[in-house]
Amino acid sequence: MDLPQLRTSPPGKLRPLLLVLLAVLSASSPAHGKVIKPGLRPGNLFKQASAGCLTQNDSKFPQTVRVNLSISNTNQNTKGSLNVSSRSLSPWDYRIDEDHDRFPRLIADAECRHTLCLTPEGHLDHGLNSVPIQQEILVLRREHRGCQQSYRLEKKIITVGCTCVTPLVQHQA
Repeated sequence: MDLPQLRTSPPGKLRPLLLVLLAVLSASSPAHGKVIKPGLRPGNLFKQASAGCLTQNDSKFPQTVRVNLSISNTNQNTKGSLNVSSRSLSPWDYRIDEDHDRFPRLIADAECRHTLCLTPEGHLDHGLNSVPIQQEILVLRREHRGCQQSYRLEKKIITVGCTCVTPLVQHQA
């Protein structure tokens, strides 16, 4: 699988500088967590960092970061989830959403097979509706600027499956 490189400058030119910067920042930062005092607002956490550390408001604060896109923990046990989409009383199918300017490039998106749920015997149940279950995920969006490429973090809502719900009933007064 091709993984996008999150590089905004020619390789090798900034690497030694970044390694020195990382070493300096690592040496000057405490290795333990910071205790939040009562009354301290979360927005002020960066402002009250260790003395001498850059804050997000500082003009020298890095605007880009290097991210390793390899996915860890890919050997998860999927035995229990095999064929759930077809065994569900609110079955769904997957379609593949492909976007070459996004990482990941391929995302499986569920689509409910019916607007109604099924009975255990496989017949439509007019007392229950089949609705999508949606989840917000983060993706990287590739932006082309001349010959250089950069990536922007973006939110995307996907459908991960379907479930049965009772219909909404509107009572007339």
